[in-house]
Amino acid sequence: MDNMKLNMQYIDYARHMRNRIFLFACLIMVSVYAIAQEKGKSVTGTVTDSNGESLIGVSVKVAGAPIGSVTDIDGRYKITVPSTTSVLQFSYIGYVSVQETVGSRSIINVKMREDSKVIDEVVVVGYATQRRANLTGAVGTVDIAKQLESRSLTDVGRGLQGSTPGLTVTTTSGRIGTTPKIRIRGDQGTLLNEDSGASQPLILVDGVEVTDLNMVNPDDIENISILKDAASSSIYGSRAAFGVVLITTKSGQNSDKFTATYSNNFAWTSPIGLPKMAKSYESAAMALEAWRRNNPNDSEFVGDAGMKWDNDAIERMKEWERNFGGMNLSPEMVAGRDFEITDKGLRFYRSWDPFDMYIQNGFIQNHNLSVTGKSGKTSYHLSLGYMGNEGVLKVNNDQYDRYNVTFKTETEIAKWLKVRSQLMFSRTVLETPFTYSSSTYDPLYYIYRWPVIYPYGTYNGQPFRSALTETAQANKNSDATNNMRFTLGATLKITKGLSLEADYSYITNSRLRQLRGGKVTAIDFWSGDINNLTTYTASSYDKYDQYNYLTNHHTANAVLRYSKEFAGKHNLSAFAGFNLEYEDYNYLNGEARELLDPSKHTISTTSNNEGTRFVYGSQSDWASVGFFARINYSLKDRYLLELNGRYDGSSNFPLDQLWGFFPSGSIGWILSEESFMHSLQPVLSFAKLRASVGSIGNPNIGADRFRAILSSVSSGWSINNVNMTTFGLPQTLAKGFTWENIVTSDLGIDLRFLNGQLGASFDVYKRVNDGMVVQGNEMPSAFGASAPYKNIGELTTKGWELALDFNHTFANQLKLRVNANISDARTVITKHPNRTKSLNGSNYEGRVLGEIWGFETDRFFTADDFNPDGTLKADIPDQSRFLEYSGTSGIASYLPGDIKYKDLDGNGVIDRGDFTADNHGDLKVIGNSTPRYEYSGRIGLDYKGFDLDIFFQGVGSRQIWASGNLIIPGYQFGDGVYYAHQTDYWTPENPDAFYARLSKMNQPSRYAESGGNYMPQTKYLLNMSYCRLKSLTLGYSLPTNLIRKAFLNKVRVYVSGENLFTIDKLGDIPLDPETNTSSGDGGTQGFGRIYPYVRTWSFGLQVSF
Repeated sequence: MDNMKLNMQYIDYARHMRNRIFLFACLIMVSVYAIAQEKGKSVTGTVTDSNGESLIGVSVKVAGAPIGSVTDIDGRYKITVPSTTSVLQFSYIGYVSVQETVGSRSIINVKMREDSKVIDEVVVVGYATQRRANLTGAVGTVDIAKQLESRSLTDVGRGLQGSTPGLTVTTTSGRIGTTPKIRIRGDQGTLLNEDSGASQPLILVDGVEVTDLNMVNPDDIENISILKDAASSSIYGSRAAFGVVLITTKSGQNSDKFTATYSNNFAWTSPIGLPKMAKSYESAAMALEAWRRNNPNDSEFVGDAGMKWDNDAIERMKEWERNFGGMNLSPEMVAGRDFEITDKGLRFYRSWDPFDMYIQNGFIQNHNLSVTGKSGKTSYHLSLGYMGNEGVLKVNNDQYDRYNVTFKTETEIAKWLKVRSQLMFSRTVLETPFTYSSSTYDPLYYIYRWPVIYPYGTYNGQPFRSALTETAQANKNSDATNNMRFTLGATLKITKGLSLEADYSYITNSRLRQLRGGKVTAIDFWSGDINNLTTYTASSYDKYDQYNYLTNHHTANAVLRYSKEFAGKHNLSAFAGFNLEYEDYNYLNGEARELLDPSKHTISTTSNNEGTRFVYGSQSDWASVGFFARINYSLKDRYLLELNGRYDGSSNFPLDQLWGFFPSGSIGWILSEESFMHSLQPVLSFAKLRASVGSIGNPNIGADRFRAILSSVSSGWSINNVNMTTFGLPQTLAKGFTWENIVTSDLGIDLRFLNGQLGASFDVYKRVNDGMVVQGNEMPSAFGASAPYKNIGELTTKGWELALDFNHTFANQLKLRVNANISDARTVITKHPNRTKSLNGSNYEGRVLGEIWGFETDRFFTADDFNPDGTLKADIPDQSRFLEYSGTSGIASYLPGDIKYKDLDGNGVIDRGDFTADNHGDLKVIGNSTPRYEYSGRIGLDYKGFDLDIFFQGVGSRQIWASGNLIIPGYQFGDGVYYAHQTDYWTPENPDAFYARLSKMNQPSRYAESGGNYMPQTKYLLNMSYCRLKSLTLGYSLPTNLIRKAFLNKVRVYVSGENLFTIDKLGDIPLDPETNTSSGDGGTQGFGRIYPYVRTWSFGLQVSF
C-alpha cells in the first residue's frame, strides 16, 4: 500500500515535471522564435526636409551596431534592426541629426530640419578632425558650395579670395595660367628669399604638398581648412611656418549606392579697366607743349620710334579725325590721307584703336564627371575634369587648358584592416605668342606705349613694325606641366581606441617649356623710310629654347592614434607619428639659334655653327624629417587642452644645427556649459574662450647659406679667343647659423546667439620671427667680401580678425544666409643690424613693411608766388633741388602750375634731409602698399528651389606710388603718348586741373631727386582701396518629384557673374584696383599697362543620378 501510494506520488510528480518541462520548452521555443523574429525585423520609411521634399543620401544607422543604409532617390530607406530596442540614427550634412527608437514600428518616417548650429560641424585639422566646438586653435573653413561651385573659376586660388578672415589672395594682372599669391596673416613673414615664396603657406591636398593650385580641379574638393596659428599648424612642422591651406578631396561612400554627377560651366569674358588713349591731336599737342617748355624756339616734337610732329601735323590729325574718325576703314593706309612724307620727314595722321585690334572677349568652359559607389567591401571615387580658357588676345590667341583625373579606393580587408589608394593626374598647357622682347615687357606694354597715330595698318599690303605685327607673325610658345601622384595607405585597428595609419606618396612633376622664336618682316619706318621692308628683329630671337624641369617628391607619414573616455567626463585623444620628405629637382635648358626651317622648332633643325647652340642646367635636392605628437584632453566637454610637439630636421642647415624642437599648446573654456551661464540661453547659446601659443621653425632661407661657395664669373681675359672663367671670393659664414623661429600667440572668442542662428568669432594675434636671418653689418672694404648672414633680425606681425554669420528660415520656408568678415595685419621690423636706416627701400629696425615715404602736396604754384623776374618770392620754400634740368629733360625752373610741396620741418627748404628714417627732412609716411582691412560679405537666399548668392570682397586701405606713362604724364617722354584722363592738366585756363603743368620727363626714379612735379607725394599717390561685387549666382533646382521619374537625384541650372561691379577711389585713372607691380607685366614702368582683368558671365548645369 505504501509502495502503491509512493508510486502514485511519483507518477503525479513525473506528470507534473513533464508538464513543467513541456511548458519551459514551449517558452524557450517561443523566446527563440521571438528573438529570431527580432533579429530579422525590417524597418522602412521616408526621410524628408521641412518642406516635405525627399532627402537623398541620408545616412541611416543602428546605434552601436555596424548596420547602416542610405535613402534613395525618393528619400526611402530599408534597414534590418537586431531588436525592438534598437535606435536608428539619421544624419545628413547641414541638418540636425535625428534618433528614433524602433519599438513595435515597422515604418518610421522622419522629417529633418536644417542645422544652424555650426558648433557641431566637423573640421579637418592637422592629421585629424575635430568638432568645431572643441577647437582651441585658430582654424578657418571655406564654404565650398558657395565659394567654389557655380563660378567660372580657372583655379582654386582665385576662388579663395575673401573666403575667410586672415587669408590674403592677390594677383598682379588678369593673365591666364598664372598662380595668385596666397598669404595667411600678413603679407610677409620673413625678409630672406621672399621672391621665391618664402612666406607662402604650406598647401596640402590629402596630406601631400602641392606647389601650384592651378593643378587642382575645384570640383574635386570636399573641404578646405585654413590653419592660421602655431597651435593648429605646428603639427606639420617647419614647412608650415606661415600657416597651412588644408584641402581634402572627395572620396567614395560607405553605402552600396552608385552615384554619378556631371556639371558644366560656359563663360564669356570681357576685359575691364582698359586704358583709353588721348585723341591723336590732343596727345601730340601735349607732347609738343612739354617739349617747348624747355625748348621754346623749337617747332617740332622729336620722339622715339619715328614719332615726329609739329603744329601743321597736329592740324592734319584734327582734319583726319573730322573726316574719317569713327569710319570702318580698311587697314590699308593711303598716302596723303593717312600719312605723308614732307620735307621734315615722315608724318602720320591716321588714328587707330590698337586695343580693339589686339584684344577680344574670351571664353571659359568647365566639364566635370564623377562616379562614386561601393562594390563589396571596396568603395571608390573616380572624377574627370577639363577646363579650357581662351584668353583675350585677338591676334594669335592665347589658350590655357587643364585636364584632371582622380581615382580613390578604400577596401576593408578585415574588420581591423583597411587599405586605400589614390591616383591623381593633372596636366596644364599654356600657349602664348612668342614675344620679341624681354620677359618684363610683353606686347601689351608696347601697344600701350605709343600714341594712337602709330601705324598699325599696312601699306602696299605689308604691315608696319609694331607689337601687333610681331604677335601676328609669332610662333606659339607652349608651357606644359604634368603632375602625377600615387598614394598607398593603410589603417590598422589594433584594439579599441588604438589604431595605426601609414601612407606613402610618390609625386612626379615634369614641365616642358618651349619658346619658338623666329623672324618678323615688316616696314621698319623708325628710320623714316616708308619702303624699308625688312626683317628687323634681332638674330638672337631666331631661336628655339627648350626648358625641361623634373621634380620627384617622396612623402611618408605614419600616425599612431589613441582615444579614450573616462568616467563619462574625461575625453583623451592623442597621436604620435613621423613625416619624411625627400625631393630632387633637375633643370636642363637647351637653346639653338639660326633656325633652318622656320616651321620646325627642334634643336636638330637649327644651325650647328659654332656659337649657335647652348646648354644650361642645374640640380638640387633637399630632405626633411619630423617626429610629432599631439594630446587633446577635455573635461566635461567644457575645459579643453591641446599640446603639440614637433622635432624637425632639415638639410638646409649644417650638421650641428640640423634639428630643432618646436612646441605649441592651446586651451579652451566653453563658458556656455557652465551652470551660471544657462540663464542666458537661448539668447547666448554658445560661448568659448581660447588661447594658443607656439613656435615653428622656418628653414626656407635660401640654398647654401651655411656653405662657403665660390661663384664662377667671366674674367674678361681672353686666351685663344675664349673668355676665361675665374671665381669670386667664397661666401662668408657666421657660426651658429640656424633656423628662424616663428612664435605665434593667439587669443580668440567664439559666440553663437539665438539658438545658434547668429555667430561671431574674434581673434587677436601676434607673430614674431625670432632669430630672422639677415645680412650682418657692412664689412670694411679691406675685408674683401660681404657680411655673413646671421640670426640677428626680428619681424613682428600683429593683427586681428572678425567673422560674423547669420542663418534663419522664415515661416514661409525662405532661407536667409549672411556671412561677413574683416581682418587686418601690420608687420614691423623690430630688430635689424642696419644702422643707416636709408629710405631707398632698404630694411632697418622700426620699418613698417610696405610703408611709402613722400612729400605732402601743398598746391600748384600760382603767379602770386613769383617775382617779376620769374624767381620765387622769399617767403616760398626753396625746392630747386628737384629741378634736374639737363638741357633736354627735367624742369629748368618752376612756373605757375607746377607742384608746390609743404615745408613740414619749417626750415624754408623742401628737402629729404639725409634721406634716412632718422633725418628725413620734409618727407613723411604717406601710405602703405600692404592690403589693410580686407573684408568680404555674402548674402544667400533659398526659396522653393531657387537660390541666390551675392558675394562681395574688398580692401579698406592700400596705396601705391607707381610710375610709368599711365600714371605719370610724359614719364617716358620720347614715347609721345598721353592718355585720356591726363588731358586734365594745368593751364592758365584750367587752374583747377588734376595734373600739373606739362614738363619733359626722363623716367625719374622713385628714390632720386629728379622727379620735379612727380616726386612721391600725397596728391598722386594711388588709393587702391575698393569694394567689388565678386560674384553673383542665381540658380534653380528642379523639383525632386519631377526629376525622379527620369531616375535623377538632382538637376540644377544657374547663371553666374564675376567682377560685375567695382567701387574704388581711383577717379578717372583706368586702373583695376587689384593691380600690383610685378616683373613680366611691364614692371614698374608699365604699371597698369598689363594683361587685363575680366568680367565674366556664365551658364552652368549640375546633374546627379
